[in-house]
Amino acid sequence: MNILELLRGSVFQIAFFSFIPIIWWLLTARKKENFFSWIGLKKVDGDYKKIFTCVFIFAFSCIISQVFLVPNLVPDNVTIQSSYAGKGFSALIPILLFSMINTGLSEEIFFRGFLGKRLCSKFGFTTGNLIQGLLFGLLHGAMLFIVITPFKALIITIITGFGGWLLGYTAEKASGGSIIPSWLIHGIGNLILSMLQAFSII
Repeated sequence: MNILELLRGSVFQIAFFSFIPIIWWLLTARKKENFFSWIGLKKVDGDYKKIFTCVFIFAFSCIISQVFLVPNLVPDNVTIQSSYAGKGFSALIPILLFSMINTGLSEEIFFRGFLGKRLCSKFGFTTGNLIQGLLFGLLHGAMLFIVITPFKALIITIITGFGGWLLGYTAEKASGGSIIPSWLIHGIGNLILSMLQAFSII
């Protein structure tokens, strides 16, 4: 796959994950706030100590899960990261697009920027963030349900659900509603894990 095809795929991914948020914004908030601010793509106005704490917890949980849990739960050739195994620097551009755009930005726009904010507004932060984290986990668990046992899919759901909850906390409680830190945490986390696969370290 060439770079243009990868870029087209990334643009499609952003459009796909942004479609429902844009329609919702047009119908409910267009006259009150611009779309980027409404979705959380705005200046960070938060507590950097909390942000760095979230970075540390996210990194620690990724290391633990990817080194000790995921290899025992998911077959080697199932994840997208596994497609980069052994490719080294030749996989850098696909990994950057996958990590920072296809998953990092797209998923943060939908789950933390759209879904999380709407749920927190309706049910309060504690319940709303828990629901969006659970839905984030269920999406990842459901994608693996046909290739692993239900129990293993449940473990994956819990692991990624916690990650989703933590990213929601980062956006709403540590960053003043901005999804930029959660996007960077999410994207760079995937980038590092994918590069470790590319160089056959994990």
